[in-house]
Amino acid sequence: MPKKREPVDDVLDAIVWMRRKSKKHEAVDDFINALLTMRKTTKKKARKKTKKKAKNSAKPKSTKVGRSK
Repeated sequence: MPKKREPVDDVLDAIVWMRRKSKKHEAVDDFINALLTMRKTTKKKARKKTKKKAKNSAKPKSTKVGRSK
C-alpha cells in the first residue's frame, strides 16, 4: 500500500522541478536541504512526542496502599 502523500511532498516535488529548470542550482539546493532537514526534525519530534504520550498512558496510576488513620 503506498504511503499517504502530504502537502509537503507536493511542495518538494515542485521545488525539485524548479531546480531542474533553473540555470544556477545552488540557491535552490540550499532551500531544498533546509526544507528536508526541517521536515526530518519535525517528524522526529512528533515521533518522540507520541512515544512519550503512549508510555505515560500505559503506566498504571499509583494508588496508596496502607492503613488508614
